[in-house]
Amino acid sequence: MDIKKHIGDRIYDLRIEKELTQQEFVNRLNITYSRTNLSGVENGLINPSAEFIYSVCKTYNLSADWLLGLDESKHLTGKEKILLNAFKKLSPTLQQNILDLINNFVKGK
Repeated sequence: MDIKKHIGDRIYDLRIEKELTQQEFVNRLNITYSRTNLSGVENGLINPSAEFIYSVCKTYNLSADWLLGLDESKHLTGKEKILLNAFKKLSPTLQQNILDLINNFVKGK
């Protein structure tokens, strides 16, 4: 997979879905980024920086895994964010206990 092209395609699709011009898209980011650079990213010509990826994900409430093609879940819901943040604060043992409990519910036990 050409990761530059993949990210560019995802950024382009997101921008079109939001009905934004390239300039409107970059204006919403919390970093300084030019419309020309965004065009290069969308066309797979520029390798986006980690700072750009982070800003896009924060600004548009996206999963970085989705943007990078590691997961097809585009957005986390509010409840998912709360659960994930709480889960991360638990010890590994408690995390495993919760995962086991969830698996038991899913399996119907």
